[in-house]
Amino acid sequence: MSPHIVLLQDYDRHDRVWALDLRSGEVSPASGRCHGFVRLQMPQHPGPARENREAAALFAEAGTLWFQYSDRRWDCASVTVRHSGSPDGTRRFTVTGPHGIALDLLYTAPVPEPFDASYDAIDALEDDFLHWVAQRLATAGRRHNLLAHYLNGFLPA
Repeated sequence: MSPHIVLLQDYDRHDRVWALDLRSGEVSPASGRCHGFVRLQMPQHPGPARENREAAALFAEAGTLWFQYSDRRWDCASVTVRHSGSPDGTRRFTVTGPHGIALDLLYTAPVPEPFDASYDAIDALEDDFLHWVAQRLATAGRRHNLLAHYLNGFLPA
């Protein structure tokens, strides 16, 4: 396996494994022990339309916990990740590093289908990968535990 590839479990389809190319941000089908999660078809950030799908991933590689969006990657120990929601359903996800905001995504909240009266905060977290990432990275303790788990690796469900 290339040193620039990490195996990740699909956030939506837990039986699927992807190989993430760390340089390009592209994914391809794979199998094996996973070292984090990836979500495909993430919301597009403002700007020109992009034909390829964005992939966002939270994973461990080379002793470090990383967040990657497309071909950009950040060491989770050196950035602050924030997620917020507005009453109109708009969500904002930011990655802030030592030089300011490195990633700022504004997107619409996932909509449950069909209407489900039991839809709650846990369901919303499951539907919104970026919200899940922000919660996982909220404290040093959570980051430490996640790093240990991801470095060890796990088999897909």
